[in-house]
Amino acid sequence: MEVLHYKKIAPDRFDIVDISNPTFKADQYGLTPEAVNLHMHVLTTEGKVLIGVEAFTYIWSLIPKYRFASKVIQWPLIHPAALLGYEIFARYRYLLPKRKRS
Repeated sequence: MEVLHYKKIAPDRFDIVDISNPTFKADQYGLTPEAVNLHMHVLTTEGKVLIGVEAFTYIWSLIPKYRFASKVIQWPLIHPAALLGYEIFARYRYLLPKRKRS
């Protein structure tokens, strides 16, 4: 849902890869299926793979209305808390109710 939100508000900034598509192969990005299903991944324009909080920080830095958030999440007390919070969310998000696709 969140990725689609970013694509909607900044359609020209992102190419989204649907990891649920049967033609998707994680290894073509140097990743495993388990890794891409657990954490958000971003491939930067420079070819660097960012994971989790760093991926979101990068995305936010490209969207004017989220640019401030990309700076705040790097603050010394916020960043460790964000890393921990994201890791907990990533590990247990499968327990959250699923949104029906229309």
